[in-house]
Amino acid sequence: MKRILSGLRQRQGLSAAVRSMRCGLPLFVLLCAVCMTAAGQTTTGAVRGTITDPTGAIVPGAKVTVANVATGIKTVDVTNQAGEYSIRFLQIGQYRLTVEAAGFKTANYGPFSLEIDQTAKIDIPLSVGTASTTVTVSDQFQPILQTENATNGETFTENTINSVPLNGRDFAQLTVFTPGAVSTGYGTFGTVSGSSSNSSERSTNDSNEANVNGSRQQSNNYLLDGQEINENINNTIGYSPSPDSLEQIRVIASNANAEFGNVNGGEVVMVMKSGSNQFHGSAFGFLSNDNLNANSWVNDNQGVPKAGYTQSIFGGTFGGPIIRDKLFFFVDYEAFRYHSSGQQAYSVAPTAFRTGDLSLIGSGLGIQLYDTQTGTPYANNQVPITNPVAQYLFSHPNIYPLPNRQSPVDPLNIFGNFIGPHDIFSRNSQGDVKIDWHLHNNDVISGRYSQGYAEDGTVSNPIPVEFPSASNYPDHLGTVTWTHTFSPAIVNYARASYARVQFNSGVTVDPSGVFGLNGNSIVGIPSKPQQTAGFSLQSFNGIESQPNPSKGSGYVDGFGANPTPEVFVDNVFEYADNLTWQRGRHLFKFGVEVTRYQQNSFYPGNDGELGDFTYSGQYTVAPGAKTPYPFADFLTNRVFDVQVGNVSGLTGQRQYRDGVFAQDDFKVMQNLTLNLGMRWEFDQPIYEVNDKMANVNMTTKQIEYAGVDGNSRALYDPVYTQFQPRFGFAYQATPRWVIRGGYGITSYLEGMGANLRLTQNPPFHTDFEQQGQAPTSTSKGTFFTTTAGFPTSTPPTTTFYVWPKDLKPSSTQEVTLSTEYEITPSSTFQVGYVGILGHHLTEPYWGNQRVSPDVLGPYDSIVGTLKSNGQNIPAGTSPNPADVSSGVVKISATEAASNYNALQAVFRQRLTAGLELTANYTYAKALTDDFGYYGVTNTNSGQYYQQDAYNTAAEWGSAGFDIRQALSVSGEYDLPFGRGKRFGGNWSRLVDYAIGGWKLAGSDVSYTAFPVTASSPANYSSTVYAFTGAARPNQNLPLKVTGRSIKAYWGTAVQGTSCGPGQVINSAGNPCVFSQQPNNAFGNVRPFSLRGPSFEQIDMSVFKSFSMWREHRFDFRGDFFNVFNIASYQSPDSGIADGNFGQITNTNSTERHIQLSLKYAF
Repeated sequence: MKRILSGLRQRQGLSAAVRSMRCGLPLFVLLCAVCMTAAGQTTTGAVRGTITDPTGAIVPGAKVTVANVATGIKTVDVTNQAGEYSIRFLQIGQYRLTVEAAGFKTANYGPFSLEIDQTAKIDIPLSVGTASTTVTVSDQFQPILQTENATNGETFTENTINSVPLNGRDFAQLTVFTPGAVSTGYGTFGTVSGSSSNSSERSTNDSNEANVNGSRQQSNNYLLDGQEINENINNTIGYSPSPDSLEQIRVIASNANAEFGNVNGGEVVMVMKSGSNQFHGSAFGFLSNDNLNANSWVNDNQGVPKAGYTQSIFGGTFGGPIIRDKLFFFVDYEAFRYHSSGQQAYSVAPTAFRTGDLSLIGSGLGIQLYDTQTGTPYANNQVPITNPVAQYLFSHPNIYPLPNRQSPVDPLNIFGNFIGPHDIFSRNSQGDVKIDWHLHNNDVISGRYSQGYAEDGTVSNPIPVEFPSASNYPDHLGTVTWTHTFSPAIVNYARASYARVQFNSGVTVDPSGVFGLNGNSIVGIPSKPQQTAGFSLQSFNGIESQPNPSKGSGYVDGFGANPTPEVFVDNVFEYADNLTWQRGRHLFKFGVEVTRYQQNSFYPGNDGELGDFTYSGQYTVAPGAKTPYPFADFLTNRVFDVQVGNVSGLTGQRQYRDGVFAQDDFKVMQNLTLNLGMRWEFDQPIYEVNDKMANVNMTTKQIEYAGVDGNSRALYDPVYTQFQPRFGFAYQATPRWVIRGGYGITSYLEGMGANLRLTQNPPFHTDFEQQGQAPTSTSKGTFFTTTAGFPTSTPPTTTFYVWPKDLKPSSTQEVTLSTEYEITPSSTFQVGYVGILGHHLTEPYWGNQRVSPDVLGPYDSIVGTLKSNGQNIPAGTSPNPADVSSGVVKISATEAASNYNALQAVFRQRLTAGLELTANYTYAKALTDDFGYYGVTNTNSGQYYQQDAYNTAAEWGSAGFDIRQALSVSGEYDLPFGRGKRFGGNWSRLVDYAIGGWKLAGSDVSYTAFPVTASSPANYSSTVYAFTGAARPNQNLPLKVTGRSIKAYWGTAVQGTSCGPGQVINSAGNPCVFSQQPNNAFGNVRPFSLRGPSFEQIDMSVFKSFSMWREHRFDFRGDFFNVFNIASYQSPDSGIADGNFGQITNTNSTERHIQLSLKYAF
């Protein structure tokens, strides 16, 4: 474990990534040498059709040849007795089709484009004549209509990927331009300062994943050349390929064929570029810095200047033939460098405080300090310094510096009295190698190896004892595919893949080099051996926790650290095989998939690895005093709250996910195709390699341990009923009009993160948190001390995580009906209905919540007697009886549901005459009774735990991503000005260089109001186990908004005021829309019942190519993100009693960013 974490403390640069790349290349060579049965989801295209004579009669025995324009590779089929041909597993790209038959002229068709998962229907009528005569068949109607299946989704071509402005070059931003897809965090795409998971920086945060057709962000599946690239513990994107390396992206939103599985949201299928018979390559560089950008809305309002930063992205691609018409290669490399430097204010203890002289607090704030242990005041607020942490820090001003400036806002010169440098960095280096080998007409082998190393951290902090954190994310991925043609009718596609996705995030570093892994010992805190650098956090809760000019006088910042590092090492092995068989009008597909997951992780729990000592100030003021000063408690070593996590090292969880499927694409008539499929999946219950798991059996009232006393290693039951029928139809009413529809079931098991796993249960993991007793007029109270460290005995309160025995994968039922019309040979319009029901969604709730202080809840009879049976404890562990009636039982049930209904319209203009455009409009309603453990990005959603565990009906309402109307537009236009264009065709070369040949590209994302949940103080007694955090209030009247502003979004009228618990009339005698719920009761407001501001962001790019020599050119480009600097406001404050109800303090959009780039291409 220490070896893993020590690597995180070293900031490795490009040299480390290059060394690692050299080590990874042998793995790629080894994979390419292996030919085994394996396959996966379709990343190819197909051509299918009927050959007829001039009378319309079928022509059996005709030879159909499809040739790849770029590689020259030809694939041949012969029409069957029904006159049908079908050529599958074609690499996406441009093709030409030739038909030859005895007694007929040779027919040529094309070129035409094939996209991911597309079956192009091309029917060819032959003319009577000799084969030596060649005719070109009219391509007036290109195969752009989807006439062979009912799948809904969106395809992004290479031109779109390269043209649409992508902030941070994040491919995931494109998924938002899919019908039914929305992102509540769209404004943070590509921003390092945001919580993004962009192409330059990996993160365990999922803010940049889209919600597709009413599904949770975590239910998407990301595939690169058919291989999973997910981080499977938190269900996030594990590897982000460079946009310049991608040939196409296909987002399948609903009604996927039976070969697609392990997904409830969007199936994001990406295909990497391949080499061709011509050498092609590029070298590019992108530059952005603060001088090009606008200031943020928050900074503008507060008069704060822009933060300085520099950002660069550079790299290149190269591909071509090794052996012409047979063996091809493609390589790419991309690097990202970000650095931000500036000054950051800090609040340190002044000189007098370091000798125990707090007289300034008395004269400046009117606080008389008082020794609650002796019952006497501290004369002139002079207190003894008995805390060893304070003694050490005050004796080392090089570690804990003295003030270096006059505070600009605090007359006591405490708040903000120190300023120092604050530098952060983020960088990434990644690359891919792909080989395509056409052995002969019957065999094609492809292999790809990808590697990346991303990292971020802090170069310097204002003071050394703040202990910043650092993260790194190494990735290694490889895949091999083998396509074998047994006969023109039978083709097999196989794939084997391995991925190692590693997230090492949130580990503290010690810039001073003083503390390392011995920090607690150095400052005098006894503790267990440290896994991370620094010493335990010293935090203040009271007047110091209010750092603003009106309330922050006297504020002192805490110090130390209590990290919650997440170390995830995911190894994923995939093996599968797809076989297709053309028989008459039937195209049969059969497949099997076996995926092995190894999920290795270290997570100390929410209470942290180093622990936290919290000072409240109540032990150094008279009992009942309204204004304590926690820093005085710190000096006198009187701790109110202690907490620390404890975990027994790394855990290694394992699981197989298997799937088999069968599908028949049945050509009932020339214009009617049925897609009939069945998929079955099995999610093996997750177990731990050393059986370090425990669960609570809610029936027997016992704690069960894995692998002993007849318990299974997973401690929950397998599910064998994951049958997923898939049905679809495509009816081509006319050559330009098709009607499609379908029904299907999907299945997917959420990862649920590290914090809810059964490995987090005692004795393998314990969270310790305990509070002292406040002094009273008759009692001195009780407190803890840093010199005593953290208690090592059995914790008085324990959190148990429960997975019910009948835990199930979540599933959806999908119903779609749509119609698509071909407006021109290059443009289509589609409109349709999408309805999706979600079942068995993950639903965390409190198992021992009481409905009132005096009435036992249904679970109390269990939790009150819940303790471990000594006979059930595995060998090597000490007995740990635990009565959890005073603790918490967190249950991860799979009982939640969702409902999504939408009208979706799509206009798509394929690239023609310089124009490519896609516009999606969605009118939808998304409902649910639980939004999951991860919550919803950028919304005031309240807690992910239900308010009332016994009344789930009260949770039913709008989902956090219930955006009723969504519009997304993306496209590119080659302006018709310049030499060889419609206007300016005779311009001189000099004029053309200046104003000719420019292109425009852009995107627009517009959403109506985001949902918001109203919140209220939790008026619960200590014996009612409600969730931690805000509750929901009562609503007495409809909310009528008048006088709306950013300071009062809910209005300034009387209807917007709130009342105390149980009141409906406020002190002024006016009725209240909202009132705090009565004590020990729940409010009637449903989640997300309010609506916040809308959202819009418009991005734009301008670029121009300068021809140099033959096919060599330079491209200049300018990207303008949020080009009009639109401030799309964040959700208003939703706390009815916090005094800021309805106030807007930030934006969901990022200020305008400008990025300039140059690219050399050939």
